[in-house]
Amino acid sequence: MSSLIKDEAIVLRKSYVGDYDVSITVYMRKQGKENIYLPKGQLFKSPYISSTEPFTWFKGVFIRKREKFFIKEIDRSKTLGIEICKDLNRFQTASYMFDTFNRYIIYPDEKMFIFLKKSLYYLTDSCEIDIFRLNFLAKLIYLSGIYPELKRCVRCGEDINRNNYQLFSISEGGVVCRKCSRQKGNLSYRHLKYLQQLKFISFKNLKKLKIKGSLYLEKILSDYLSKNM
Repeated sequence: MSSLIKDEAIVLRKSYVGDYDVSITVYMRKQGKENIYLPKGQLFKSPYISSTEPFTWFKGVFIRKREKFFIKEIDRSKTLGIEICKDLNRFQTASYMFDTFNRYIIYPDEKMFIFLKKSLYYLTDSCEIDIFRLNFLAKLIYLSGIYPELKRCVRCGEDINRNNYQLFSISEGGVVCRKCSRQKGNLSYRHLKYLQQLKFISFKNLKKLKIKGSLYLEKILSDYLSKNM
């Protein structure tokens, strides 16, 4: 038994099956992450050949049959890969974004879909790539519901300020005060302020954000994500 579903999708990955067919991994607005099989999708006469490239958004009608998805028709699509691939840093960042998203996000979440779509569109605009990657990680962690505690000590609950802050604990999910630890801190208090800003800053205001040590902060967030998801 099959059913028709109207939805939007973003292509995360594309792989070739044999000499003619294609399989794509997409994240859909309502259904979440799914694999879609396209018979003869490699052929130039396929109506879906341009709409199934990575970094592409499309809207259409899908067939769900025995928990498998197929494309019935595509109403609209936007291929952003052409613009992204004009710049090596943007291409590497887009690949990193999609690989990270594909690795950690499985469940359906409309907010996640909107976030990924906006990230893809804003990446084609002029922006500081290092800040953009950092913002992507921070927002992904926040929307996943595991953003670190930055205002209170995760051990005793004391309010954290510049004078009593000691360290940021990845394993415990937040900051620790001086009374609870004598271990040397891995993040400065200034970095904590950056993390607080990244939690809520909009895409259009990213250009105004200036962060020193963004690559190190990105590594910390990447480690945090891998150990808490």
